[in-house]
This record gives sequence, C-alpha cells and structure tokens, in this order.
Amino acid sequence: MTLKTQFIKTPALLIFVKFSLVGFLTAEIFRLSFHLAKNSYLAVSSLCLLAKIGLIFLVFALCLIYAYKRGAVSIIKKMVSSWRVDIFLAYLVGVWFEFIASSWFLGVYESLGKADPLLSPALLVFLSVSIFSPLCRYSIPPKESAIEQLYFMSDDEIKCKENDLYGRENEAEIFADSVLKSRANNGLVVGVDGPWGIGKTSFINLASRHWESKEKVIVCRMEPIKYFSQENLVDRFVRDLTSSIQRRVFAPEFRPAVSRYSRILKGKAEFTFMGFRLSLEPSQESADDLLDDIDEVLRKIGCRIIVVLDDLDRLDVGSMNKILVAARNTFKLSQATYILCYDTENIIANNNKDEGDKARDFIEKFVTVKHSLFVDSSSIYEFLTKDWSKNASDELLIPSDTMSRLASILTELANMLKGESAEKYISLAGDMRKVKRFVNAMLLMRIEKSDLGRTDFNNRDLINLVFLNLVYPGLFRRIYSEEAEGRSGIFSVFRDYDKRCFKNKEEFISLLEEEKDERARFLLKELFDVGVLGIDGDLGLDKEVEVSRACFNHENHRNLESYLKLIVRFSVPEPHETFVLYRSAVKRVMGGVSIPSVLEFNGCRLESSHDKFWSVFVSHCKSMDGEVIDDAVDSILFYLPYYSFLDFGDRGLRKRAIYTLIKILDDAGWAGRVPAGSNNSDEKVVGISCRIFGENAGHEDGIIGRLVSETQGVLGWYDLMLFRLICCADRLGQFYNIYRALILYQESGADTGGRVSDITKKGMRHLSQRIFKLFRASFIDANRNFFNEVDDCEEQDFFGRYLQGIGVLS
Repeated sequence: MTLKTQFIKTPALLIFVKFSLVGFLTAEIFRLSFHLAKNSYLAVSSLCLLAKIGLIFLVFALCLIYAYKRGAVSIIKKMVSSWRVDIFLAYLVGVWFEFIASSWFLGVYESLGKADPLLSPALLVFLSVSIFSPLCRYSIPPKESAIEQLYFMSDDEIKCKENDLYGRENEAEIFADSVLKSRANNGLVVGVDGPWGIGKTSFINLASRHWESKEKVIVCRMEPIKYFSQENLVDRFVRDLTSSIQRRVFAPEFRPAVSRYSRILKGKAEFTFMGFRLSLEPSQESADDLLDDIDEVLRKIGCRIIVVLDDLDRLDVGSMNKILVAARNTFKLSQATYILCYDTENIIANNNKDEGDKARDFIEKFVTVKHSLFVDSSSIYEFLTKDWSKNASDELLIPSDTMSRLASILTELANMLKGESAEKYISLAGDMRKVKRFVNAMLLMRIEKSDLGRTDFNNRDLINLVFLNLVYPGLFRRIYSEEAEGRSGIFSVFRDYDKRCFKNKEEFISLLEEEKDERARFLLKELFDVGVLGIDGDLGLDKEVEVSRACFNHENHRNLESYLKLIVRFSVPEPHETFVLYRSAVKRVMGGVSIPSVLEFNGCRLESSHDKFWSVFVSHCKSMDGEVIDDAVDSILFYLPYYSFLDFGDRGLRKRAIYTLIKILDDAGWAGRVPAGSNNSDEKVVGISCRIFGENAGHEDGIIGRLVSETQGVLGWYDLMLFRLICCADRLGQFYNIYRALILYQESGADTGGRVSDITKKGMRHLSQRIFKLFRASFIDANRNFFNEVDDCEEQDFFGRYLQGIGVLS
C-alpha cells in the first residue's frame, strides 16, 4: 500500500493566521473598551444602579439586534455546522496572544486612563447612532400602496409549482433526482435541449427547488449572456462559483484555493513601476493540482455543486465556445454537475449552416446525457380554455375579468390548435411565450374594454391578422398600405358578375406563388383565398359572412379596413355600425319585444340605424309569427315620416322602407300564430291582401289606407303610388306571393299564371280602384287641391323628421 504524503500548504497557514489575528483584535477591542469605560465611570456614577443596568442592557441589545440583522446568526450556524474546531482553536490562540502581548501596550492604556471622562460616552453615542439609524430605516415599514394589476402578461420564468402551466413538476422532480444520483460520475454534463419559449428556465427552476431542499446541495445559476463580452470568462466563472458556495457553507480554504487557480489560468501578470516593466509569474503549481485542492475542499464540506449555464443558444458560436472552454476547466471537480440549457436548432439558425453544424458538434462533445423538452399542446389548450372568471394565475397578475373578456378569442385559438391546420398554428402559437405575446397584442388593442360579441369581427380572421402583424410585420404593413384609408388593393376579393362568383385578384395569386415562407403563405390563404374560404361559388352569400370576413373590403362593407384599424389604431367600431347588433335586436323582437321599444329617437343616425335593422329583419321574417309581422308593418308605417324622402347616393330610406314593407308581406304576410314558413298555399297567401286592404281579418284600416292617413302627410300619396308600382308584376320584381294574393283576393281559385301583362291586369284592377276611391274621398269629394298641399309641404317633410332627433338601437 502506498501512502500519499500531503503537506500543509501556505494558503492553509494563512487561514489560521487570519483567524488568530481576528481573535487578537477581538480581545484587544474589549480591553480598550474596558479602559475607556473605567475612565468614564465618574461621568455616570451619579446615576442609580437601575439606570446603569438599563443603559448597559440597551447598548447590548442594540448590538445584538444589529448583528442579527446583518446575518450574524446564519454565519455562526454555518461555522458551527462545519465543526471546524481547528479554526476555533486558532481564534483562541489569537485571544491568548493578546493577553501575552498586552504588556506591550501599557502606555496606550495609561493614556486612555488619563483621557477626558466624556470621551467614552461620546464614542458610545456615536456608535449607537450609527447602528440605530439603519435599524430605524429598516424597521419602519414603507408606505403601503395598492398592488397594481399588470395590464400585460409577463414572460418571466415561473418559480413555483403553483404557476406551472405545462404541468412539468413531476418531470422536473424525476430529472432532479437523476442528477443527484449521478454522484459517481466526475464532471457530469447534462444538456437540456428545447426550443425557445418551451420553458427551459422554468423547468430548471422547478428542478432547483428540489435540489435546494436537500441540505448538502448548492445550485449555482449562471447566465453567460450577461458577461460573454468580458475578456477573462474563466475568472468570472470561478468568482460566481465561489460566491454561490460561500453563501451556503463555511469553507475558509475554498476562496484562497480558487484564487490561486484563477491566477494560474490568467498566466503572467505585467505592470509598470517608475518606468520599469515588471512581471509576476504564478507559482509552480499546475492547474490540475489546484483543481485537486478545490475538489478536496468540496469533499470535506460534503456538498454537491450543481452549475447551471442557461441560454447558451443566444450567443454566437465564438462566445459560446469561450463559455464552454471556461467551464471545461472545472469539469474535473467530482462534486460538481453541470447543466447546459440550449436550443440546438436555434444554434444552427443563428449561424450559417457550416458554423451551426460545427457549433452543434462542439456542444455535443461536452454533453454526457441530454434531456429534451417538447411542446405540450394540451397544456396550451387548457390554458386558453380555462374559466378565467374562477381561476386566475397569481404569477400572471392579470385580472380575471380582463381575461374573461378575451374568452371567445382564446377559445377560437385553442380550437385552431386542435383543428385540421393545427401543425401550422403550433408553429405560430405552440409555446407559452408565443401565446402570451399574442394575448398581450390583444390587450394592447384594448379588446377587453369592448364586447367582441357585439362586433362583426370574425375571431378566426382577427387571430390570423394578429399573427401576420406579430410574425410578418412587413407583409402586414403592405396589407395596411393597400387596404386602409378607403383603398381596395390586391388582398380584398371582388365580385365577378359574369361568372356569378367571388374571385381573387391576379396580383394576389402571384404574391402567393412568390411567397417563400410557408407559414406566411398559409395565413394569407386563410384570410383571403376564396377557395379556402369557400366563397368561390354563387354570389348569394349569407349576410353574416359578407359583413364579417376580412376578405371583403369594397364600398359597402369595409371589413378588412375595420380589422386593420383595430390592430393599428386600437379603434373598435361603434355598436350602431355593426351587423351583429341589429341581429341581436331582431332576435329580441322575435322573442316578444316590440320594435318601438328597440328603436329610439335620440341621435343623428336614425336612417343608417333603422336601415340596417330593417335589412336584418327582412332576412329573418320568414321564421316570424303573425304578431311580429303586424308589429313590423305598424312600425314601418309609423316611422315613414321620420325617414328621408330624398336620395343621397341611393334611394332615400323612406322609399326603401316601402320596398322593405312589400318584401315582408311577400315573405311572411300570411303568417298567423305560427311562422309563414314555406306553406304559401292559395288559402294562406290570400292573407297578404287582407293586410293590404284591411278586410276579412280584423284590419279595418289596411296598409293602403294607413299610408295616406293624416299623420303621413301629403307625401303619403307618393308612398302609396310607389307601393302600387312595386306590386305590379310587369316591374320585373320577384314578389310572386303578392301578385298571387292580389289576384286571389278578387276571385278565389283564379288562375295566377300566364303572361305577365295578364297577371298585371288581374292584380292591379282592384288595387287601383281602391286607391282611386281613397283619393276621391280625400280630395275630390272634399274639394281639396292636391297640388296646393304639395306646395305647402315644409322642407323637413322631405328630409324627414330625423332633423329633430335621431334613432339608434337601444
């Protein structure tokens, strides 16, 4: 058996000298304090014994509190737990030497004895104030302020399992146990590989909680990106490692050994003194010998060191190699395990292919075992679909009501991540960092301040446009420049009336062919491609589709511009401008709410609001019963004087209201207790004429009579004549039920087919006679001049009574 002889090295002797000197100085301070107190005893001799004891106790308590606040207790615990009896003996030797050497300083003690008696109290007051002042500042709590909720979602890494959105706590614990069980492997290097945003730092945080719960495990976290530009990375690496260890354990030999190791790595040091260049050579010890000394110290204190190097993939190849070389110099430590966090694909992407491949091969030389993290789409789906009104993450600090307002958008995104195109969307929102960035973009638009359910925005189109803005801002800017401010560019679809379909412009098709990025091409197709959207067929689209999809940006529906204004200017359309508001109003009417209670006169938008309401009402009237149809007829007749008679770009609303009235009659004028539906038999359809003439159904005043009542004014006769004109079959209209009803009203079972001219004569005969009868009774028999009354009309009769107030939906 060979015995290895070990000698006490100079640094170890210096440590004992250091603690002996501390003991000497401690004893000397107490001796000097004693002489000063003895000299000043006369100054406090007049005080009573209780006051003296209280003063001593106060000063002593003040010193103890100060020492406790400075962490003296934890330091003493570390020293006691280390069982360094030899260090304590060195300290006692220093105290003993002070007693021996006290005779050398008798002159100093005699001078203190002759000093002014007030010197000791003055020093005591000075020291007490110096100690008491920081204690007061530390003890007085700061003024409490309300904890403000964050407006945006933080991208900080998680630090506890309660905020583990990926559910990786169990995986992190198994990983941490595996690292701890690898004690036999010297310089074990574990790689944690995963894409950006996957949560590598959060994963290490969860593992660190498990490591730090062990008594003899020290975790040293390093972020090389903070100091990669420094010249001596090894020195910085060693200093950080030293600080982490000394914060946890009492090992006075560790710092000198590490300092010698750092000097060995630095090599020769040169400096200039009085014009001469001098150099200091390190000792003859080798780096391996010093590493053995450091390793020996670690083994003696019985601690396991886990060194974590995070975000290596954020560095360029040269900087990353320097960091790895610096760390490799300490790989001989048997008590240390190294964790390297990086994204292999990002290392390649940040460099050209050759350098990226070399960097990947270089880092793989260091890694002993690799643990890969993968995207867990189910966790993201759960995060997006959670009930934010009941569950709010403490770590995010976003108000739950704010997140709940985004529920429809987040649910739609979750469904997209589970749908047929999930692979494409996972690349855009497949990790928590990308999801948080998306949510923050929605919060920036102040979506939570409005109710998306009361806008026309299509959630899927809005999500795709936000992704375009976040990932491809250049492409998004092009869309904005071509489609905003009233323009219509290559992205919006157009109507091909010849082929009766919607089509994309040739420039847009060329853009798709030229676009090389697959994800950008996918988003463009999802937004604007008529084939993908399924609108390449007949022009007859559902009204809701035409007012909501982003691909429409023509004169009547500036949908895409509304999306762009929301994303760029955070501008949400006014409620009275949205189709969904009027659809909701119509549903309320179908549920039993009267139309006058839905429409209200108190603003300047009566015509646009009422026009949109009646447009939506007509599209749903076939499913309404007779009471709702009666309410609609009564409301149109009542509101006619409030609508403009003049044409502003299109027919005035008063004229369009007549068309609306006829369309309602044609679609559901025969409805009774049940909706009209498709049962338009001869017996049913004749009910339309009963509404028109006001006979045989309890309508004493039919539509034609009410159109020319006194409340309608003389312009009511124009309304009536327009009504009659539209009811003519030869006007190329498609109101077949009205044509049949007018014929069957005169003769039950009459033939309603044949030539258009014959149908017109049959239908108009009785209607024309009834209208003339009304005119004769109102003007001829009453001896009234129709033209004079037309001349007497006021301007507001033509412009409509909206000049006195406006109507908006309540």
